[in-house]
Amino acid sequence: MSAVRLLRRALWATCVLAPLVTAAPLSAQAAPLERRVSLQLRDVSLRDALDRVMVVAHVRISYSAELLPLDRSVRATFDSASVETVLGALLRDVAVAPVVSGGNQIVLAPVRDARGLEPSPAPRAVGTAALDRVVVTGTADGGMQRALPVALAIIDGRDAREAGVHDLASALATSVPGMWAWEQSPASLIARYGSIRGASSFGASYPKMYVDGIAVANPLLMTQFDPESVDRIEVIRGPQGAALYGADAISGVLNIVTRHDGVDAGAPRARIRANAGYSSSDFTSSAVLAQDHRISVGLGSGLRTAQLGLGVSSLGAYYTGASSQSVQASAGTRLIGARTVFTGTARFVTGNVGSTTNPLLIEAATASGRTLSPAAFEARSQGLQEYTLGATLKFAPSDRWTHTLVAGSDGYALSNVANDFTPFPSSADSALRAASGAADRSTLRVSSVARFGRPEALGATLTFAAEHSAMRQETPEIRLGHAMRRGESAMRGFAYAQGPVAAPVLSESTDWFSDAGFTTQLDVAVQGAWFLSAGLRLERNSGYVTNARAHALPMLGGAWVHEAGGVTVKVRGAFGRGMRAPRTAARETLAGGFRAQSVVRDLAPEEQSGVEGGLDIMLGKVATLQITRFDQRASGLIQQVVIPDSTTAADGVPGGGLALQYQNVGSIDNQGWEVQGTLRHGRLSGSLAYATVDSRVRSLAAGYTGDLRAGDRTLGVPARTLSATVSWTGAQWTAQVGVARAFDWIEYDRLSLATAYVGFDRAAVPLYGADLRGYWRNYGGNTRLRTSMSREFGRGISLVMTGENLLNFQRGEPDNATIVPGRTITTGLRLSRF
Repeated sequence: MSAVRLLRRALWATCVLAPLVTAAPLSAQAAPLERRVSLQLRDVSLRDALDRVMVVAHVRISYSAELLPLDRSVRATFDSASVETVLGALLRDVAVAPVVSGGNQIVLAPVRDARGLEPSPAPRAVGTAALDRVVVTGTADGGMQRALPVALAIIDGRDAREAGVHDLASALATSVPGMWAWEQSPASLIARYGSIRGASSFGASYPKMYVDGIAVANPLLMTQFDPESVDRIEVIRGPQGAALYGADAISGVLNIVTRHDGVDAGAPRARIRANAGYSSSDFTSSAVLAQDHRISVGLGSGLRTAQLGLGVSSLGAYYTGASSQSVQASAGTRLIGARTVFTGTARFVTGNVGSTTNPLLIEAATASGRTLSPAAFEARSQGLQEYTLGATLKFAPSDRWTHTLVAGSDGYALSNVANDFTPFPSSADSALRAASGAADRSTLRVSSVARFGRPEALGATLTFAAEHSAMRQETPEIRLGHAMRRGESAMRGFAYAQGPVAAPVLSESTDWFSDAGFTTQLDVAVQGAWFLSAGLRLERNSGYVTNARAHALPMLGGAWVHEAGGVTVKVRGAFGRGMRAPRTAARETLAGGFRAQSVVRDLAPEEQSGVEGGLDIMLGKVATLQITRFDQRASGLIQQVVIPDSTTAADGVPGGGLALQYQNVGSIDNQGWEVQGTLRHGRLSGSLAYATVDSRVRSLAAGYTGDLRAGDRTLGVPARTLSATVSWTGAQWTAQVGVARAFDWIEYDRLSLATAYVGFDRAAVPLYGADLRGYWRNYGGNTRLRTSMSREFGRGISLVMTGENLLNFQRGEPDNATIVPGRTITTGLRLSRF
């Protein structure tokens, strides 16, 4: 017997047969559906309610997660009721029926309709049903979305699977107004966020990210996800989440919740998706091969489940050297006890990009009259590895108290990764601007939640949480050694002045950072209609470089919900304050070879505070409309500013080139509107996400020497973003068409800057301070059109076709030096249920 088959059988025995052994003594008891149970369920998800039934009744329940609305809120009390009665109440309006499958096994089997057809997958939570959804972001142990005072957006994993979306930028553009990530260029492994309700930093803007509650060490490296392993992605925009999630949540929080579903009858079930096709390019003689293959396996049912996943994707060289490959692996488990729920999560990602030569830079240099070798713009091959490993243990000793322990680690290692957050493209200075290093962040969080009263009358939830994280980071550092002359070293672009310049010497430094916080939050519900939330986090972070390393992060919000005649209206508002330390993994990584000049000793922390208010209107289970107004002020935002190189070599020779230095810019005002809507009519559904943002410099900090001035629009922030999706779901066919676009932003003319930089002479062509304003330009944006279509053939076999970037725009976002793949068409098979 092969080792693979042996491992498979061992996992199956652990996850499936063990519950049978545990339940064996109960075989002489009443039939599974006739057993009597007493339960009190208070605003828990349907998934958790089914888990409770299994524990109390000593049965195993198997079901297809695609057929049940598992995140629907449940509030019910049963006193010595039969399991059949309990399941009937919990599964109202769901086309499944409990069927005993032998022993203690109950299968929630699909019920055929009058035409003999099995039911379609459970519809997404639309309309009023969305308010009754149980979410984990914004609460310590999960709560109804109805009570949240903030605009929470949810990306459904099933939608991503059906559309074939596995990059975070596309998922955010479709479902989250106000949070815009630029389409990922495969030549770069770092995400670039254009706007998260405006600017929360310069270059290092990002939401704080979690995978099943485990904090991600560097959110800029989270660019891909495996849709087969994701249940949903929950997103909060703005600083209101900082009171619960602490430092780095200055602009929002993104929490990836993975799947821990069982499978029908407990048998192993695999889902395989194999896609292949082509991607067009204006920079190659023919289209290049695009591939994406994924497999996931579910094991166990009832009280013990496990998930394993593996994904491999690649794209050919759509310009010289720009080929990319990535591998994603994931694993998860869920164990249900009488009073406990244990979940485990593991994730590993590796990616690499070949040694690239950007043809746009060569073309621009040639047009300017300079004759340069392609090697002058060559970027070395890039590599990235990421991992997440963690576990959550939830213990409910009574109906009042719930205690949760989260422990885990997330880390990465990267080499030569392109840093495109400076005015000059990294290809123009690959040796010194490439981001490298490694970090490991460990997190330990303990929370206790107490519930009092009844929310439909007068209820309250009190949360206490303590958290500690420690991060070890290794960062390359370049210092100056002996004198050298221009062209003597392969490290191009560090100093292109006449005469001798200092030779960079590479070394490595190791730093430790720690963060500790204590949070208390009170949530009050009155008559199920009035909701009030107030929270405060006291935090100490060693990443603050000033003496004031302890800070208080408050949050205050409220909501009012009214239902009448099938229409539900929710009015909400919230205030929050968030901070980000000057020294973070993302910022230290991006410092790259310029770290000698990028000292952060005198930097103030980045801070953002403000309010949001909104109106949600829901028409039954048919339509939703969410309108949000936000008004936030950010201060101390940090920018990598170009300065003359003032360093001196060991023999006293001045550098004479350019360097980068982190500086506090000043204060930024971020104001705007967000609109999100959904509509469902029969087999047709649609969604819309629109945001308008006015992000401007209000005032400058003392000592700032960069190119921004008071009243300027913040660089790189689109004034408007829009996305719309229309889907049709039939008995065997599904189809989806989506468009997304960013409008009107100001960014550098990076081609002109790169050309000027490689021939830099400080005396003749200043490339720092106010002189950089001459290289600003307006960008109008491109419309990205995508489509997907699938045909179900039965027995779990589907044909899937997807088209990305159908209008074939390959340049111009977010700047004129970035190239993205053109029209990409793939076809593949999706297999399941075997």
